Amino acid sequence: MLKILYLLNHAGKGGTERYVYSLAQKLNGSEAKVFFAYNEEGPLVEQMKELGIPVFRLVMKSRFDLKAAWALAGLCKRLEVNIVHTQFLREYYIALLSRLFGNNICIVNTCHVIHTARPVDKILNKLLSFKNTRTIAVSHAAENMLIRQGMRSEDISVIHNGVDVDYFAESSPSTIREELGIDRDGLVAVSIARFSPEKGHSFLIRSIARLAETDEDLLNERKITFLLVGDGQTLAESKKLASVLGVSRHILFAGYRTDVRNILKGSDIYICHSVHEALPISILEAIACSLPVITTDAGGTGEIVNERSQCGIKVIYGDVDGMADAMKQLFESAQLREQYGRNGLETVKREFSIDSMVSKTREIYRNCVYSPASRCKP
Repeated sequence: MLKILYLLNHAGKGGTERYVYSLAQKLNGSEAKVFFAYNEEGPLVEQMKELGIPVFRLVMKSRFDLKAAWALAGLCKRLEVNIVHTQFLREYYIALLSRLFGNNICIVNTCHVIHTARPVDKILNKLLSFKNTRTIAVSHAAENMLIRQGMRSEDISVIHNGVDVDYFAESSPSTIREELGIDRDGLVAVSIARFSPEKGHSFLIRSIARLAETDEDLLNERKITFLLVGDGQTLAESKKLASVLGVSRHILFAGYRTDVRNILKGSDIYICHSVHEALPISILEAIACSLPVITTDAGGTGEIVNERSQCGIKVIYGDVDGMADAMKQLFESAQLREQYGRNGLETVKREFSIDSMVSKTREIYRNCVYSPASRCKP
């Protein structure tokens, strides 16, 4: 039987946590025994406990925390784990270092982010390409980044993120407009993202200001609300920017919420305004709800929104006029919104289902553990 330990530094509330939760939920049972270890407390801890998955605290002070590596080796031996699945470099390096303490495991790491690596990362990636180590890239953009950073292409598998299409596509009434006092006859453009620099909220707010400057009548006549869901370090400055630019009355900052489907079902357009993304789960959830999408050309977003899928509009990050024009196009045309929405649902069914993601990841686990060259114990 596969015995999988999901290792995550921060058990928070973002896309990575939803990814780990989905895998754990689908795999734990007759074919695999799942465990979860974390460093910093967050909502995912309770969610894992609700699934009946054993949870452990593992202090990880840095990427090269030998004490954490020693503790991880002991935990894996006690639980008879044969796979450790990490999500970020801190956990990944600690898992690799745990082998110094006799931890005979397969290591799978998923690359969720696009970023600029330091020279030392490129050196480490080359040095740490060991046997029984596999990297999952959630997009081809992430794969290309990893190769540029020194990883061997043969050690990387691309498995797109997936969502529960049936859950999001299910016809269900939304209460979000009534709850937040949004006009039932108006249009809602929604963004669900952590408020942090790489998410680009300032770009969106400046684009809203440009649209207000050129088409104020459109915003008023269509009763348009920009619903920004999330919290984080740049929330206060985003609110201040909206006030300074005079668009606060068009924007509703809703804070962190967990009722994602309810929010999407009460919206008309989804906007991704990130500086960089590997493959955002939030866009997949939106198109599974048949929402048209506007997204920046941020890493792997083009693997969702493109000429083939015809489910939205791509703009260059920082192009305020381009973003304002894209928003105007969708606000003005119900036909275009419906067309992109239908196409998006077909795209997510065909290419980004949760079952496909889980099946391909399961195969990675099996190949790691059961291949003739594996040194891991089934």
